[in-house]
Amino acid sequence: MALRKLFYGWKIVGTSILGYSAAPGQFAVGILGVFVIPLQLEFGWSRADIFLSITFLNLTQAIFTPFLGTLVDKHGSKKIMMPSLLLFGLLLGAIPLFVSEVKHLYLFYMVIGALSGGAAAVPYLRLAAAWFVKKRGLAFGLIMSGGGLGYAYSPPLVQYMIDNYGWHYGFYVLAAILIFIILPLIYFFIHDRPKDLGLLPDGDTAEVDEPVEANTEQKVSLGELLRTPLFYHLFATFILLTFCLYGLMSNLVPMLNDRGMDTVTAALTASTVGITIIISRIVIGYLLDKFFAPRVGMICFMLSATGTAFLALGAVGPTAFIAAIFFGFSVGAELDLLAYLITRYFGISSFGMVYGILFAAFLGGASLGPVVFGSLFDHYGSYVNILGICSAILVLTSLSMLFFPKYKT
Repeated sequence: MALRKLFYGWKIVGTSILGYSAAPGQFAVGILGVFVIPLQLEFGWSRADIFLSITFLNLTQAIFTPFLGTLVDKHGSKKIMMPSLLLFGLLLGAIPLFVSEVKHLYLFYMVIGALSGGAAAVPYLRLAAAWFVKKRGLAFGLIMSGGGLGYAYSPPLVQYMIDNYGWHYGFYVLAAILIFIILPLIYFFIHDRPKDLGLLPDGDTAEVDEPVEANTEQKVSLGELLRTPLFYHLFATFILLTFCLYGLMSNLVPMLNDRGMDTVTAALTASTVGITIIISRIVIGYLLDKFFAPRVGMICFMLSATGTAFLALGAVGPTAFIAAIFFGFSVGAELDLLAYLITRYFGISSFGMVYGILFAAFLGGASLGPVVFGSLFDHYGSYVNILGICSAILVLTSLSMLFFPKYKT
């Protein structure tokens, strides 16, 4: 019996995994912790000063992402991704050439936040929403596992470049990956819709099945969205969640260095988060298609609360690796869970707009977390207090998932 030809949607997913591994969340935010100590040694900046750059990036990205989401809905993902990837790579490569004061770093990160949205989650998830219905959760999970892939390979790679060639080359290698690997992949393999290739979602051969959700083509206006209580529930949940997740993730390497772990072992521990993200996003994506999504999120967030509590109690060595694994479950759930909930409660025709606005909330929390973590360390010389607070916040976000309503479809 002849094997069925691989559905092209899975090629879209594979390309998107590699593309999302180099998103700003990995190549500008998550990786910054590896640069902290070299930048401190060369320029004398405090950790709070350095991590404030993430705040500027996230705030500008939060401003521009809703607009970008609308553009993706209107023009498709590929036309937005290509220039964003090129500009993101050029900006990263220019940082070592032009940054000599911390305000220069802030300026670069602000511009990255404004112009690199097409290299972030919105266009990749919009692709998956168009190419899949019945296996959308799995497609989301696989694509978002690219974030874990990037967080797994980038810290050791950048640390190697720093140790052997200097921190400048850490930025150069990130720029090279974006321009010479990711950009060509997107150009040659990405197509916005199945019908562009004469195909149907999920690889169906005829439109014999109705879409999983009846509101797939329903457009939600901004006014309707702002009158929906569920929107504010999602907004608050993901601000609190990302405040803790990205505050901790950005500070993990220097935190472990302070506890006596060498730079290589600390970077490998950070990579453990990345590996956990890869595994959990695939598993979680599969579970989203099988079970009620808020319950899946509740379990993941509670595991991360446990991992954060371990770190608050001073985890090092093997215990730190275990904490990183637990912590990685929430980082492995947040964006694909958010995207899946949007498609089930609001449909996909306005996906870019709705996701863009909620992603702004996501970035609001992510922008505050790193600088608050860094500021409290500079003030107290320890991360213990903020880790304890975030353990409690993660418990609350986990329990909040119990109050999500049934799907509208």
